[in-house]
Amino acid sequence: MLHFTKGETETVILTLKEKATLSAPNYLFIFTSKVTNLEVKFVLLNNTDLSGYKDRFNKFSLVINTYFANVLPGEYGYTIYEQTSSSNLDPSLATGILETGQMALNNSTDFEFTTYNATTNTYKVRDI
Repeated sequence: MLHFTKGETETVILTLKEKATLSAPNYLFIFTSKVTNLEVKFVLLNNTDLSGYKDRFNKFSLVINTYFANVLPGEYGYTIYEQTSSSNLDPSLATGILETGQMALNNSTDFEFTTYNATTNTYKVRDI
């Protein structure tokens, strides 16, 4: 499962080469909200793969707000396609599916409880 936080730059490591049929594919990412069915689509070019061992794993650096600034946090399903196009966002025109999975998108600040300093309690006991 991928974990993204708004306002952060995340490093994503995937194994896309093992199912790829193209020699140098571009990658179409489609994230779908499990609550609203809103889709976030973008293409990462093959030359943005930062991995030194592309036959073993693929490594990308994502600025999360570039793609997810205006969407609700929560659970998303994702599908990654291979394609030759650098701009196509239609999965029916992609060559094939390389990976599917889930992603959790978190707000940049988590909820914090309000804490209060403890006060000293003084008791008066009455003699009987």
